[in-house]
Amino acid sequence: MLYDAIFFSLFVAGWLFCGFLPWLVLSVATRGHAGLPYLPLSLFAGVVGGLAVPVLGLTGVLGLRLSFVAAIALPSALVGARRLSQGVAERSHAASNQPSQPREEQSTH
Repeated sequence: MLYDAIFFSLFVAGWLFCGFLPWLVLSVATRGHAGLPYLPLSLFAGVVGGLAVPVLGLTGVLGLRLSFVAAIALPSALVGARRLSQGVAERSHAASNQPSQPREEQSTH
């Protein structure tokens, strides 16, 4: 029983690390603008992605490897979608804040 708890704790720690990596990469790439409130969400998504694989029935070596792939893929999709939506929001905000420039009237002389 104790060994099961130790191995499960190691799996969860590995999934947490895999969930941390996409957030860290985005944070470094955006110079710290990855959003600190999204770190726990990214970690949670890593655990959920890693835990989903054995729950769906894939066990053994293949299931172990796929659980770590899922623990990276799900948070990557999450922070990627957040960054994409943030970029769209910034573009629409910038477009709405630009003052309209008057047209130059051309003379017909």
